[in-house]
Amino acid sequence: DSVENKKHQILQRSRKGPAASLLRQFKLLFKRSFIETFRGKSTIIIKLVQQIFLGVIYGGIYKLGDNQASIMDRYGLLSLVAIGAFNMAVAGTVRSFPKEKAIVSSELSSDLYRTLPYFVSKAIAEIPLLAFLNSIFCGIIYPLSGLQKGKFLNFLKLTTLHTVASESVGLLIGSVSSSSGMALALMPPVLVLNIIFDGKNVSAENMPKLFRWLPKFSLVRWCFEGLAVNEFEGLNFISSGPHRGPVVKTGFEALDRFALGSSKLNNVLGAQTYIIACCWALSYFGLSLTRQKFQVMLNPKV
Repeated sequence: DSVENKKHQILQRSRKGPAASLLRQFKLLFKRSFIETFRGKSTIIIKLVQQIFLGVIYGGIYKLGDNQASIMDRYGLLSLVAIGAFNMAVAGTVRSFPKEKAIVSSELSSDLYRTLPYFVSKAIAEIPLLAFLNSIFCGIIYPLSGLQKGKFLNFLKLTTLHTVASESVGLLIGSVSSSSGMALALMPPVLVLNIIFDGKNVSAENMPKLFRWLPKFSLVRWCFEGLAVNEFEGLNFISSGPHRGPVVKTGFEALDRFALGSSKLNNVLGAQTYIIACCWALSYFGLSLTRQKFQVMLNPKV
């Protein structure tokens, strides 16, 4: 009986959990995650140069006016912005998070802290850097390409939320993956599906009923839709110059070509926020279910 009691006491001590409260765990973990995010100066510089380079390239290629040819140019540019931001945010997270997860697993198994405060602090701590890099990109591409004046703040809001949502998809992939190799293998199918169902490659009417729900979860689709509505509302086009198909005189007619005439910015922002919440929730459960567990070592003298 005494041996069993001692075993029970050891097991109870091992399952006691963290000594700090959830709030204190969050504060300490957020501080650590924030420092870790901004500590890699070389990585930040590379990402900054990447954003500047893309902004200059896109802005140098696209010179938007008010002729008929500029309509498809606008759609092309906005599509590239949505796809590029999604690809870079997901790829960066997928490469780094599984490695961090392997290190954190031992701390979680030792009950130094809970999964919830770690994940929330991790997700929130990266938002300032994502927003900063995206603002640099937007500040370059918007004036250089000639996008509609007076709509920059909405453009910035949509792309920033899109970047955060894309990063949340990367966290989801990393949380359910047992290794970096598995996470990298899952990324291409997710990227391809987001591009296929981006709102302009295939119409919902011609889509098999089994797959008609997929566009609702395509981040590229929501970002493209929001950027298109933000850009084309209030525009007027001249009928001269090269054009494809019927002449379009207003931005509403241009939106109607892609069945976006009834779309609203608030609906797009709501959908992006909903996807972020779903990805964070699923990532938390995925991280909880895939965390490593170690057998408790008992004192051999017992």
